[in-house]
Amino acid sequence: MTPAQDIFYFSKGLPGFEELHGFYLQQHNELFSLLSAVDKPDVSFITVNPFDFHTDYEFKLTEQITDELGIRDESQVAVRCIVTWHSQRSLTTVNLLAPIIFNAEKHTGKQIILQNTPYTTKHSLWNTTGSDGKGGEG
Repeated sequence: MTPAQDIFYFSKGLPGFEELHGFYLQQHNELFSLLSAVDKPDVSFITVNPFDFHTDYEFKLTEQITDELGIRDESQVAVRCIVTWHSQRSLTTVNLLAPIIFNAEKHTGKQIILQNTPYTTKHSLWNTTGSDGKGGEG
């Protein structure tokens, strides 16, 4: 059983899983974590801190999002992005278009979709070419 303080509440669920509101974020190792639905543990996502892989990744949270999540200070914010794992490591991708925003103090979360951005749902996770990792299919 996961302690209540480790559960994040998503008022509208995640896209495609709107009926699920409680998720816990469990650190797997220094790079990867697992976001799992409390009521349906088989709904789990591998996630990463995108800034660990793409140091130039940036976006601005709207006032609507900060209000919805009760964010008053940058120190409250944690960001994770969903990874699509591939058996061939170089084909593993990360969704930079739809980051998951957490208020670490209030234990609220929301997946947002960035607008007017070059980011996609399939950036190469491993930036091995020296490029910025942007651009589609890896």
